[in-house]
Amino acid sequence: METLRRLKVLTIAVGVLLIPATAASAATKDMSAGTPPKGALKGLPEFVTDNAFYPKKVTIHQGDRVSFKTAGFHNILLAPKTKVPQLFAIDPTKPAGSVKDAAGVDFWFKDQASVGINPTVAAPGGGKVFTGKQTISSGLPLGAQPKPMKVKFPKKGTYTVLCALHPGMKATVVVKAKKAKIPTAKQDRARVKAQTKAAIKLAKKLAAGQGAPTGLTVRAGNDKKGIAALAFFPAAKTVKVGQSVKFTVSDKTTETHNVAFAPKDYAEQDLAASFIGPNGLDPRTVYPSEPFGSPLVVNGTSHGNGFVNTGMLDSEKATPLPKSASVSFSTPGTYSYYCIVHGAAMSGTITVTN
Repeated sequence: METLRRLKVLTIAVGVLLIPATAASAATKDMSAGTPPKGALKGLPEFVTDNAFYPKKVTIHQGDRVSFKTAGFHNILLAPKTKVPQLFAIDPTKPAGSVKDAAGVDFWFKDQASVGINPTVAAPGGGKVFTGKQTISSGLPLGAQPKPMKVKFPKKGTYTVLCALHPGMKATVVVKAKKAKIPTAKQDRARVKAQTKAAIKLAKKLAAGQGAPTGLTVRAGNDKKGIAALAFFPAAKTVKVGQSVKFTVSDKTTETHNVAFAPKDYAEQDLAASFIGPNGLDPRTVYPSEPFGSPLVVNGTSHGNGFVNTGMLDSEKATPLPKSASVSFSTPGTYSYYCIVHGAAMSGTITVTN
């Protein structure tokens, strides 16, 4: 009986050795682009968005995976540090072409470079293993919410995760040796909870206009640490004839804006509807309404319908876009302006008096 018992123990032991080592298999941690689960911070107006990754740092073992999820209008981009593809592709060999204003006259920028969407960013691709030497993109979030993108990290190191749609939105994946100590799933969840709590607190202040400029300055967006309040601050201002208003974006904003003075129907039905088309971005939004270096003056009649546009603005050094533009007013009246990049829902007014 003793011999039989020992044989059974030996058989079980051998069987255990032959079973694949599930404990040694690759683990997977989650990272979300935008506040999980839906990308919206609770208790805040709809114009506030959270352009951040949750958690902002994930630590895994060598050979583990990260499941990247998108919560909101974001994408996932992994790229070599020295070759990060930009969202907008400027093509100097392809002119913007003839675009008529409301008076039937060509805008000045017909011979300027066209601006499109970089196909490397727009389409999903690059594989499922990241070594830091290639580009992996989840593609643009068109239509239904995309499935999580799972990526394996076989080499130790620190890697940057980007959202090509929102400049400056980034996170970190730290890959350590297989036996190194890393945060537990419980600790990761606690970090996400704390990050979300801090984001809501900051977002409430930004949405209320804390830190908004005074005087003859209007800020497109009130943004900080990835929180973006998609409104103008202040949205309504009164100035005198001849005065100029400086329109600017926040430092280190994750958004791109423009400021277009136009009739409401022209802004909503024409400009916003055609901002992104089969030929790229509408040059009426990309470029200022007047040639570079020329003053922008609102008088209610320019270009046949009063159209005056600053062109697109951002705070990224990697792009050729300016951070601010000044607009003056020569005729009394109340003028509405819009951010066409955000669909004309982002709007404000300037009242001009003698």
